[in-house]
Amino acid sequence: SSLRLPYIKGAIERYEGEFSSLLKSKYLDALDYWTDDDHLNKFIALVEAAVDLEQLENGEYMISASYDSKLLDLKNQMDAVEKQIQILHKQTANELDLPVDKGLKLDKSTQFGHVFRITKKEEPKVRKKLNVSFIVLETRKDGVKFTNTKLKKLGDQYGKLLEEYTSVQKELVARVVQTAATFSE
Repeated sequence: SSLRLPYIKGAIERYEGEFSSLLKSKYLDALDYWTDDDHLNKFIALVEAAVDLEQLENGEYMISASYDSKLLDLKNQMDAVEKQIQILHKQTANELDLPVDKGLKLDKSTQFGHVFRITKKEEPKVRKKLNVSFIVLETRKDGVKFTNTKLKKLGDQYGKLLEEYTSVQKELVARVVQTAATFSE
């Protein structure tokens, strides 16, 4: 809401309709006072630096990776592992002669982590390769989830990075909230 105050102030300043003089006299002085560099502008700067505003639009309250060098490093490592997983996804699709995403899907689940998934319809086409080169994790009505040693290793690596990222994020949230609390006046 603090980030929106300059827009509200601007809207009141531009408003020329009924009661415009009353609105301006009632709110503009207070908005000028509270949005100056000694008050909310410092808080707004903290929010803009610390909060991941892109994630905020998705309803997720996260610390921006660029706010802390350790967090940024972990994010970069996670992105690199994610990229390797995407490359492995394409290689595996080629190996199984399945279209990427339509035939061979890449899922992330809390139970198994990163897994490949095919529909029951696709399963007979790749059954031999599936039993030889892959580890079948789950067979259900909607399809088969499976992995291989490479995906398992990358998924575990990603999971450890995510765990550390979450831990660092939690520490930073505590610090940012503590700092933000100093603006409560």
